[in-house]
Amino acid sequence: MLRTGLSWLAFLFILWLILADPRPGAWAVGLLAAGLGVVLRLRLHPDTEPGPRLLGFATFLPYFLWQSVRGGWDVSRRALTPGLPLDPDLLSFPLSLPPGPSRVFMTNSLSLLPGTFGAELKDQTLTVHLLVSGAEAEARVEELEERVARLFGLELS
Repeated sequence: MLRTGLSWLAFLFILWLILADPRPGAWAVGLLAAGLGVVLRLRLHPDTEPGPRLLGFATFLPYFLWQSVRGGWDVSRRALTPGLPLDPDLLSFPLSLPPGPSRVFMTNSLSLLPGTFGAELKDQTLTVHLLVSGAEAEARVEELEERVARLFGLELS
């Protein structure tokens, strides 16, 4: 439990530094917020999977940032070029990740992939809204699941 708590503390604090102002004066607030997040997480879900791995986070972060840029570019391009093809669809994606934080993290991260949005997470299935359907979109969702599994140190079944 201590290892899980420390893992979550480091993950949330690093996330704070990325999203907020990384000035040293703000570190105390970030550490306090991350600590409260860990306490709540462990009180609400004490027996679930371990937290994200720092090495996993170091490899996930560049992917996450690149996909965020690609997703923003894709949406901007589609908004400014009405002639681009749209073929909206819903994809029912069977998840291999265990129930818990990794699934929720994947669902939230999915919105940053180009043309995708996590519409519903129910049981073993994630419903994904796609702007353009096809095998490429499904492959991106599969890749995200694999990367989230590595981030949390999980083996996919």
